[in-house]
Amino acid sequence: MTRDDRRMVALAAIALVVLFLLAGCAAPEKQVVIETQIIEKPVPVRVTIERPKECLDRYAVDTLQPGADPVQVNRAILAEIDQRRACEARLRAALEGEGE
Repeated sequence: MTRDDRRMVALAAIALVVLFLLAGCAAPEKQVVIETQIIEKPVPVRVTIERPKECLDRYAVDTLQPGADPVQVNRAILAEIDQRRACEARLRAALEGEGE
């Protein structure tokens, strides 16, 4: 190899190094990617409903006199169960939006 050939190889090597260094500067900038995610989370909501007429202040057992006969007590207990079920059904319907 002659001296001129060595210079050409050295210049080519330097040119390649400069080219690689400049190529790194010309790389595109990192782009910020914003992703929107929908997160469904139950949130408590205050609900105000009127008290249904089926929900009484006094149920059947409350109306019994002290010393009532066991048959009367049994009938009052069964009646109260039905009254409370009716009240609960109306409250559930009101909470679900089906109430009046």
